[in-house]
Amino acid sequence: MLVTMSWDADTEATGIRDARFMFIATQADYRKRGVAGALIAHALRTAADEGYDRALVEADSANPFGASRVYEKAGFTPKLRFVSWALDV
Repeated sequence: MLVTMSWDADTEATGIRDARFMFIATQADYRKRGVAGALIAHALRTAADEGYDRALVEADSANPFGASRVYEKAGFTPKLRFVSWALDV
């Protein structure tokens, strides 16, 4: 599964039409078979065909399924890093 979203308000504010890959998931039995990479490749072609300027994805660097490697293999490069802070109460 791959879900892509775009916000018109962001496009109006920046002049850049982003295809944001929000959710990418593969059933456990189909992992490590190239399914996620094929989904991403299809979504990238579709986004280009539909006039998007760029594609964005966010990934947890500690993702146990190797999401960062899949994205890098598809051509994505890290641009920003976020740190989450939490306090257990």
